Amino acid sequence: MKINDTQGVQNILICGIGGQGVVLAGKIIGAAAFESGLDIKKSEVHGMSQRGGSVSTHIRFGEKIFSPLIPKYAASTILSFDIYETLRYVKNFANNKTVVISSDYGMMPLWTSKNKNDKLGNGPITAENISNALRIEFKYLHLVNNKKIAANLGNIKVSNIVSIGLLSNYTDIEKEIWLGVIRQNVPEKTVNLNLKAFLIGRNEGNK
Repeated sequence: MKINDTQGVQNILICGIGGQGVVLAGKIIGAAAFESGLDIKKSEVHGMSQRGGSVSTHIRFGEKIFSPLIPKYAASTILSFDIYETLRYVKNFANNKTVVISSDYGMMPLWTSKNKNDKLGNGPITAENISNALRIEFKYLHLVNNKKIAANLGNIKVSNIVSIGLLSNYTDIEKEIWLGVIRQNVPEKTVNLNLKAFLIGRNEGNK
């Protein structure tokens, strides 16, 4: 199932905090779109990763793309590696047709201390309350414990690849292209592990 904007463009916003693999995810998704013969534009925003800073990547691909930045409320998919970052970005980029693929866990960010009296649903800003609000708001929602899946595979660092596998179900990019791009962009000694993580994530989307 592929969800585009009205002009046949896919707008994928990837978000998380430093060290969660946002940049690598953007590289893999962008390369897969390019290998499929699509025009692609990408823009990255790096926060202060050593302080848990926010990191995001905008990826747009289709027949012809003129700007790398996703317009407000126009994300086809939000791929998030931290549920608190999901909350941050859905406010400005999601609409009721946006596919939200998010880790179901996260690190309490610094910005919550400035909003300690803010409420989300029936309670404070917590991972559980964010999850409950997302379930109400979005029809196309996947909350995935990619960290646990990756740990069960023996390396927590492939959690981002698990989520990419799930996202791949919402594109027309062929599975073999995804697998080929992953082979080219991860360390040689981890290729098999990353491919397995991708396929497990892809199967998660079919449950």
